[in-house]
Amino acid sequence: MKETPKYVIVANRLRQQILEKEYQINEQLPQETAIAKSLNVSRITVRKALDILVSEGLIYRIQGSGTFVKDNQPGEGVKSKQSLEIFDFNKYSVKLINFGVSKPSPTVMDQMNINQFDLTYEIQRLIMNGKTIIALQNIFMPVKIIQGMQMGSLNGSIYDFIEKELDLNIDSAIRTISSEISNDDTSRILDLSKPEPLLTVEQRSFLDNGQIFEYAYTYIRSSQFSLHESV
Repeated sequence: MKETPKYVIVANRLRQQILEKEYQINEQLPQETAIAKSLNVSRITVRKALDILVSEGLIYRIQGSGTFVKDNQPGEGVKSKQSLEIFDFNKYSVKLINFGVSKPSPTVMDQMNINQFDLTYEIQRLIMNGKTIIALQNIFMPVKIIQGMQMGSLNGSIYDFIEKELDLNIDSAIRTISSEISNDDTSRILDLSKPEPLLTVEQRSFLDNGQIFEYAYTYIRSSQFSLHESV
């Protein structure tokens, strides 16, 4: 019988640890050298094993930071980017409020598994139905992954720019939907005469290599827009 390659054995071991929750969602795996030493294999063997788990969607790499446990289920990539878009930009327009590059806040660092030295694009924009404001989006993207972002790319689907201009493949997302009453800041930005109930959509989006490329928080006026999904 042909002997099982060492990298397959290592991949099986790590896969089992991940599925058995020895490593938690978004937890960083030990460095390749540490895994190699603990399993008495070469670093090249560990790297090949990790490549397998990346392809399975169990882990993702962030250049300069390490390897992390992915928090969406393996093999559940979306059929198209349209299923990740909340709004149809053929129907709705965008009013850009703010666009710049800044150091990430602790919340953004935690959500995107980046550190204080990783610059992020910070985008704030209104989604409009004619002259009516229907939503406010706060979007964060790491500069080291989404390179060369331009203001013109923000007036519609940013995913078009990512796929067509950067030639990156959008794969999946984790979306959390909740509700809250608008506070003073959101009421002012949304031009509300009084507090309103808002749908809130928190989303982290992934490329096909497992990297998180977007953290977005969207406030939607529930009186002006409703979410519809096929399941």
